[in-house]
Amino acid sequence: MNRITLSLAVAFLLTGCAASDMAENAVIAPKTVTVAQAAADGPHFYWYTFRPNQPITLNERVFTLNQGQYQASYRWRSGKLFELSQQGQQRIDGSLTPFQLQLRFDSDGLAVFQRYQQGQTIVPLTNVEIAKLHQQAVGLAMKVEQLSHRQQTWVQGHWQQQQFIPCQQQRTVEVVVESTAEKLSGQGYMAVSGQLSEQQLKVDDILLQRPQQQCLVAPNLLKK
Repeated sequence: MNRITLSLAVAFLLTGCAASDMAENAVIAPKTVTVAQAAADGPHFYWYTFRPNQPITLNERVFTLNQGQYQASYRWRSGKLFELSQQGQQRIDGSLTPFQLQLRFDSDGLAVFQRYQQGQTIVPLTNVEIAKLHQQAVGLAMKVEQLSHRQQTWVQGHWQQQQFIPCQQQRTVEVVVESTAEKLSGQGYMAVSGQLSEQQLKVDDILLQRPQQQCLVAPNLLKK
């Protein structure tokens, strides 16, 4: 009788611990970070929402030097990549061609839906290509989380009469630069890696400069 009682007590304790872990994970609020990277092919901008060791959504804007630009959205369910969507331009046979890509996966990472369009042409993807896209998306989430740990923050805004107005606020700030000073145009749109305070922007590196460019926002290519 005592042995049965002890077994029931242990089972109750284990059930209580599991429920406690689930409850603790449920109350952890998602965290969203915005980070950027000056990659070899051009600047990459990321908006990433996650819980500890659990990606939720990742949005990306990329401005390449020779391959055009594209944007992408990725979504996970219960820590598994569920779907991705990309659209923009890619260089095909020497010319920039519009493209759209949509993939949806099951819990085993196998594609249950695919649509890849180059210009007006629908192109089927091979299993190898799909597996590579899945792997790249999972790796990208890990990379962005590492960038957030290294505080790869970025600031964007517009020059107005030689004064810089960040997109995050409506008042001008002093711009302080070091090694990148000779590259700074002082006009139009600018995105930089650096730190922004109430009165000053410290520039570590210039990511993107354009005469005309609206403030970048996270793309939303996935339907709810």
